[in-house]
Amino acid sequence: MATDFTNQYSKIMQDLKAKKFAPVYILHGEETYFVDAISSFIEHNALTESEKGFNQTIFYAKDVEPNQVIEASRRFPMMAERQVIIVKEAQGFKSLDAFEPYLIKPVPTTLLVICIKGKKLDKRTKFYKEAAKHVAFESSKLYEKDLIPWIKSYVQMHHFSINERSIQLIADSLGNDLSKIANELDKLFINKTGIDKEITDKDIETYIGISKDFNPFELLSAISAKNPQRAFKIGHHLAKAKDFSIIPFVALLSNMFSKGYIIKKTNTTDKNTISKAFGLGYYQTDDYVNLVKNFNLGEIEKVISICSQYDLKSKGINTVAMTNQEMLKEILVKIL
Repeated sequence: MATDFTNQYSKIMQDLKAKKFAPVYILHGEETYFVDAISSFIEHNALTESEKGFNQTIFYAKDVEPNQVIEASRRFPMMAERQVIIVKEAQGFKSLDAFEPYLIKPVPTTLLVICIKGKKLDKRTKFYKEAAKHVAFESSKLYEKDLIPWIKSYVQMHHFSINERSIQLIADSLGNDLSKIANELDKLFINKTGIDKEITDKDIETYIGISKDFNPFELLSAISAKNPQRAFKIGHHLAKAKDFSIIPFVALLSNMFSKGYIIKKTNTTDKNTISKAFGLGYYQTDDYVNLVKNFNLGEIEKVISICSQYDLKSKGINTVAMTNQEMLKEILVKIL
């Protein structure tokens, strides 16, 4: 996971753990996990428990104006080396321009953290240019190819081990919402007691609720293998789940066959080439190899067309009312 922002995140966390604090942290971006992780570490570790009562203030943008935050930031700490001011949900401010004078001359005994979640700052603004003189961290979404290394690293950080198949199951089922993945893994860590430190598919099914046998990605695997018996069995169990929705499944199916179309058109057969081109894990790559082996170009185009039709149907366009289970069965019949 060699992206620039994850390297920057690691450097920030190393400095924080070493008690090397900057006067200002501007945390922004689409991926909320890293923003929360940095601000939470500062909140819980920059001051001792006895110092926090007088020297730590948590503001929410909806409750204050920027000038109130600045006024608090200009105060001096009481019986402590520093004070900590954390502004959460700062994307709620109409403007951040009022902070510019403070950024030009911050108080060295104040540690000011401004958290802007779900959006990135315009780097052309004067505010950002001043923020960049301090710790300005943009938290970006991880690419697919970076997700599996991140999950593995997160598990190892908590002193557990996990195999690639189990990592893939988590990545495929939970997507790239890092906060959601971290929360689910944290629950698993708490519940997995004893000396056994290996995370298995069974643990994931028990504590996270992802079935190793009946999940959307096992169904995609069965479709790519052109295995109707297995596909209909998985589809039957999957569609009965309370949280199953046809909309994300159609998107996954369309995405898979769209990539399959490119692989087929370019006549690519090498697993390593396919894996690197699309950022796929080992087991995922097997499914794509099966897809291009078992479906000709016309059949792949047909599946993509079916996905377009059922994307509309799933949203109630040009169709009579159908259940998720009925639509899934129709899709499988038409493909297999």
